[in-house]
Amino acid sequence: MTEERVEPDDPLENLARELRQTVGAEFRAEAEAVETESEIGRLRRRSLADVARQSADRGDLISVVLRDRTVTGHIVGAGKDYVSVETPSEWIDARLSRIAITITPAHRGGLVPKGGSITFQARLAEFEHTSEAVELVAPDLGHAVCGRIRVVAGDHVIVRDIDGIDTVLPTGMVDVVVRSRPRQP
Repeated sequence: MTEERVEPDDPLENLARELRQTVGAEFRAEAEAVETESEIGRLRRRSLADVARQSADRGDLISVVLRDRTVTGHIVGAGKDYVSVETPSEWIDARLSRIAITITPAHRGGLVPKGGSITFQARLAEFEHTSEAVELVAPDLGHAVCGRIRVVAGDHVIVRDIDGIDTVLPTGMVDVVVRSRPRQP
């Protein structure tokens, strides 16, 4: 069997090599551009609730940024319009449309968010039924009230404080519910 020899400066071989490198680079560049566009399209289709659930799935550390406070922890639940975050000292349920979230990617497995209420309104009703002590934060009113939720109506919440005084807040103005966690021994 005779092997064909190619001269080092063979113009056809040089042209073939150049075409392979050029075309290959163009295909790679085009594939990368398609991948980037696909990722951007996927990100555009997500809702805030999707972002929260995906962050929980990954186990990301998140910060919920409110007007005058930032709370950092892990997402333990997410509904259509709210997110539940666990910190070392408290649980926060926050209306997604009223907060900013910063996400620090995790280097470990995530959590499966617990089943819970579908909406923030339903989450408030849960607290009415459990009668646990909560703090309702309504920053646009410049008001926060601590107590137990007596009633969750269609457009307002009635909270009774420790002195037996009722405060009525428009449901749409309540951005966050804060519950203290029991201290660990």
